Amino acid sequence: MAFKLNGTIGGEDFVISSNTKNLIEVCFNKTISPTGLWRAHNPFMSALSVLVIKLSIAVFSTRIFMLVFKPLHQPRIIAEILGGMSTSTSNWGKVVPAVFPYSTLKIIETMGNLALVYHMFLVGLELDLKPIFRAGKKAISIALAGIIFSVLVGWALCRYVLLKDFAEQTKGNGGKLPTKDGPWFWGVALATTNFPDLAQILADLKLLYSDVGGLALSASVISDLCSWFLLLLVMAIVNSFQTVAVGLTLLFIGLCVFVVHPLLSWIVNRIRERTPEDGDYSQFECFVLAGVVLCGYITDACGSHSIVGSFMFGAIMPRGEVSNNLKKKVGSFVPGILMPLYFCINGGRLNYVDILSSIYPSEEKTGTDIYRVGGVVILAFAAKTVSTLVAGLINKMSFRDSLALGVLMNTKGLFTLIILNTGRDVKALNKQTFGVMVWAILVMTFTVGPLLVFLYKSNARPFVQYKQRNVASVGSNDELRILACAHNSSNVSGIINLLEASNPTKNSPLHVLAVHLVELTGHASAMLVVHGACKTNDVHFPYNSSSPSNAFETYAKHRENVMVQTLTAVSQYSTMHRDICNLAEENRVAIIIIPFHKKSTILVGGVAPDPNNSHLRRLNNNLIANAQCSVGVLVDRGLGAFNYSYPQCRYSMLFFGGVDDREALAYVGRMAGHPKVNLTVISFNIMSENEAKACSDDNDDGTDGFLKALANIGREKKLDELFLDEFRLRSMNDASIKFVENWVTSWEQILSLIQSTEGEYDMFIVGRRHGEMQEAISTTLLDDDDSNDIGVLGDALVSSTFTTSTSILIVQQGSHLDYK
Repeated sequence: MAFKLNGTIGGEDFVISSNTKNLIEVCFNKTISPTGLWRAHNPFMSALSVLVIKLSIAVFSTRIFMLVFKPLHQPRIIAEILGGMSTSTSNWGKVVPAVFPYSTLKIIETMGNLALVYHMFLVGLELDLKPIFRAGKKAISIALAGIIFSVLVGWALCRYVLLKDFAEQTKGNGGKLPTKDGPWFWGVALATTNFPDLAQILADLKLLYSDVGGLALSASVISDLCSWFLLLLVMAIVNSFQTVAVGLTLLFIGLCVFVVHPLLSWIVNRIRERTPEDGDYSQFECFVLAGVVLCGYITDACGSHSIVGSFMFGAIMPRGEVSNNLKKKVGSFVPGILMPLYFCINGGRLNYVDILSSIYPSEEKTGTDIYRVGGVVILAFAAKTVSTLVAGLINKMSFRDSLALGVLMNTKGLFTLIILNTGRDVKALNKQTFGVMVWAILVMTFTVGPLLVFLYKSNARPFVQYKQRNVASVGSNDELRILACAHNSSNVSGIINLLEASNPTKNSPLHVLAVHLVELTGHASAMLVVHGACKTNDVHFPYNSSSPSNAFETYAKHRENVMVQTLTAVSQYSTMHRDICNLAEENRVAIIIIPFHKKSTILVGGVAPDPNNSHLRRLNNNLIANAQCSVGVLVDRGLGAFNYSYPQCRYSMLFFGGVDDREALAYVGRMAGHPKVNLTVISFNIMSENEAKACSDDNDDGTDGFLKALANIGREKKLDELFLDEFRLRSMNDASIKFVENWVTSWEQILSLIQSTEGEYDMFIVGRRHGEMQEAISTTLLDDDDSNDIGVLGDALVSSTFTTSTSILIVQQGSHLDYK
């Protein structure tokens, strides 16, 4: 609508002035009263007060929507968009005009855009290009098929369907289409697949580790990266390929990569050299957070978007302690508190009356009707679904998996909103095309979860008992598959030394799945990253790294006969065991190695409290209860490395009997083949009740039940003797293996004998359960919660004072299957 204004007009909230040069200025009235504070305007209507009110409503409504939609397997973006819409001025302003005056929009937009800048900095911090470089042809072809077809369909829908009505309306008034570039923003928005929200849906539906889930994640990473380049290309088209703007942006990116990144790395190394034990990066982190805003300002001044600068600054930040500290300090505050303001901006630009004007005949017709909007949403959803379905069928996937993959690739997120808001900022999209696309995002993403539940009826597949896999079942010429779990870098050294002790050989190599376990938080941008497999030569080295995944990969590169595949699994502790068990089942793992839930205190002895103790303990318990393969709980107290300064490693196996002890014996039998391992097997034979009375007539200490339980002469006893005889036969000519047999009559005598070996061994290997003696020991001798987790003997060793420097491995054999 064209108008001509000379002079000044005003209102309570703003003043519009014009001059003869056709320039219009809009100024907001300041809340100033010459008579003092008590006669000033309502202080609750100030910009700061409205900001706090609007932010509170947005955060509260977002949390409510998250709780409501969580049972429906909806990602967080659905709740955030609806939370932003709940504060829309177009909605609230008609009900309570004084709640959100127009004079406060400026500060809200400023804070919302600042939140977006810091959010993109966090996205850059979490950037990992390894999955892209290692993606297979299938993932690349599926991603490209979805991108190309979606861009074309999105452009056509916006150009020939939505803008048709607007063109007819403006034609009579001499108007024109808002811009010829708007459809390109629609096409790029449809091409996106949001990686974080997609991973959250897969995690909720327990499809994260399935073939479809892994392929969808890989394709979504490629799709997101390609969408970034497409957005920059569209911005260049909008700016008519202005050489200065494009050149300055590319120059800034080059300076970040080749100048700023080395400078930041040098500063971090200098700080680490000054304080090697506990580097103080607080001052440096403050400068980094200020640099985020500076980089955003630079790219904005260059003619690009401010998020380009903040994203690049996060991408070039040195990985390690600094980046981890920044994630911890602002990783929850930015998405949880600041980002709702950005969604408030998005909600303020959305007016349902403009989109569905035919429902309200009294309103001026400025948009399209509900039928056309519904048709556009359906076609937009079908674009990527059909293209991905066809690409999946070409890659010889089943119809159900191809269809599920097509549905998953329609998951939209924050990046899609950024594209649309960028188009709105440059006036490439009008309020109709912008609003329809936002609603399309909601509908498309909302339908992904229910459709997947329909396609995969059982969203939490049960643990399937496969043919029993344990160390004892692995032949001397077979590959041993181990799933090693680590919570942080402090767990890595002991696990790697245990892997080395497992004696990988040419005839029986190790295949290790090294999984970095990370608790799922609100700001996590990735659920599962497959870093790939690495395999090289035989060179020994000190393997230290700040990242668990890097440490495992480096070990494999310098160790022959070891192949390592590293993964980072982000999940809630309550369901993390299911992901681990699924991984073990799909990869036919023989044993899972997981750290003990308490931190060991090597210098003072015992174990120390851990803030995550209850969560880690619950994880270990669930894993022990549900794993179909064997499980080894490692209590690491400085397990010695295999190097020249530590020539021989001394291990001891405490054998009482039962399936777990036999599994532990099979594992140490493999360790005994290592040239730097000295092994001592201590077998405890329990005297019968009559033999015990003959040895001591004063045995009135209440251990009769204990002795009766240990006098096991049944099938288990025969199996124990068979295993021991076979072990003796194999090791009779090996000087590095020693076999010791002890006869005992009481639990106190067992502990006394173990205590007499203080300082002789670097690690004890024990079974978690010990046949029929387990119940008698646990009910009469010890009263400790940890005895249910790692067994009575394991708990006694962990809590004792004579094994403060001795590591402990507690082994449980997988669920036993009887075959007919």
